[in-house]
Amino acid sequence: MSAPETLCMPLMQDSSFQDQLSKIRVGIEKESLRVTSDNKMSMHEHPEGIGKALTHKFITTDFSEAQLEFITPATANMADSIQFLRNLHIFTARNLPRGEYFWNASMPPHLEGEESIRIAEYGNSNAARIKTLYRMGLAHRYGKTMQTISGIHYNFSLPEELWNMLQPASLREADPQYATNNGYLSLIRNIQRHGWLVLYLFGATPAIDSSYVQGRDVGLEPLGDETLIAPYGTSLRMSDLGYTSVVQGKLDIHFNSMEDYLEGLKAALDTSEDLYERIGVQTEGHYKQINTHQLQLENELYGSVRPKRNALPGERPITALCRRGIEYIELRSVDINPFLPVGIDEQEAMFFNVFLTYMALSESPSIDTAEQKQLNEQLQLVARFGRKEGLELPFYGKGVTLKEAGLMLLEKMRDLAKAFDEALGTEGAHEEALDAQLEKLKDSSLTPSAKVLAAVKEYGSHQAFIEAIAKTQTDHFKVLPMDKTQEKMLEAQVAQSRAAHSQKEQEQEVSFDKYLNAQSHYFCPPACHRKH
Repeated sequence: MSAPETLCMPLMQDSSFQDQLSKIRVGIEKESLRVTSDNKMSMHEHPEGIGKALTHKFITTDFSEAQLEFITPATANMADSIQFLRNLHIFTARNLPRGEYFWNASMPPHLEGEESIRIAEYGNSNAARIKTLYRMGLAHRYGKTMQTISGIHYNFSLPEELWNMLQPASLREADPQYATNNGYLSLIRNIQRHGWLVLYLFGATPAIDSSYVQGRDVGLEPLGDETLIAPYGTSLRMSDLGYTSVVQGKLDIHFNSMEDYLEGLKAALDTSEDLYERIGVQTEGHYKQINTHQLQLENELYGSVRPKRNALPGERPITALCRRGIEYIELRSVDINPFLPVGIDEQEAMFFNVFLTYMALSESPSIDTAEQKQLNEQLQLVARFGRKEGLELPFYGKGVTLKEAGLMLLEKMRDLAKAFDEALGTEGAHEEALDAQLEKLKDSSLTPSAKVLAAVKEYGSHQAFIEAIAKTQTDHFKVLPMDKTQEKMLEAQVAQSRAAHSQKEQEQEVSFDKYLNAQSHYFCPPACHRKH
């Protein structure tokens, strides 16, 4: 394997192409645990002052009641996106219970067993109960500990006009959405091939609190009594210690066509699994999981990237994809950088836009099962040993090192970075973002993972380092000023979320049994994703 060649070199200087680059839209989702003054995961309810998690557009919860999730709207302006994320942190920090702070890291603090992790609760409506039940199912299937991992999801979409530039006119005229779907799936396949670069450049989890593995031997080195480290690790979050599943490891889901992807997803949603049958759906009238299928719902599918489409109210994600096709991709392999107050910054976002666009514009052959296995192994190799000097990536060719492969890949993106700067008038900022990543490849000590490991050693433990930096960051958020217009908008969103939540609670509903049965069905016939 070599670095892919872009398919549109002649377009780089085209003003219409550059105009489309300015229309790329990005949304950011960032998870963050609430931790108490004694440095334990909070068992308190979701703060009342920030609204209702079920119905708030921008601030909700993920697996646990203590796991905040901040969501920015999609925008073409990276500075605006990061500032919106910062405002969400400021607004929330002002409303945290006394002594609580944001745990600004992907791997959790010291955990005192599964009972110390409170599953998220959303109310008594059917919509609320099914969200909690889904999380109960995750707890029974994988354990609560794994669900305490937090991360950043980078949602990325290209304008339709740009896809049109890249597709044959005959294909666009026959089925524009089919052409767009193919473009996004091509992008996803290239992320699967080259996404190891994200782990090396932005991985920030080379260390974990020893309580996370509960005494198991996981091949890490001890640092004192409380911390385990991977000396050359980049992202333990994305390793076999992160979101892993024996059942999902055997799923046959590919991204070579919409038919491939949707058929594989449907099979996982419809196939009962022996392991989950042994858990059961109910015990003495109390639900334990939504069903016994390989996936309870679409969102249970792990992986570094997903194709997405915003669903309509009451519509299943798979139905939205089936009916209207792919709208954007969700890059899920981004660690929270604890040195950055909101876990990510504008320069990182600029690089992602260049990287993901290059992956979209480049050749991307189909990936068979054998290659998929190799690519998964490559990702694991970089997650555990990415900073090891001379580490080879055999899938790039015999003797090719990670450093060589990365430098070759990034240099091929330079013309595109320049095109972004031309399109957005950013005066070389995208090219500077690219150069910053090149320096990390030349000197691994500049990577977030190396810096985190050095700080963990200085402080004596993972817990001590993240605690010190996170408390300072949260205190700073509490005193930062906020734009009055944004503040009023968020206050209005709190009121709206409460009103919408109250309305859901008061509505006359069918029994939960009937509601759950209805939610188990989805619309996605083969004609929706036919081959051309």
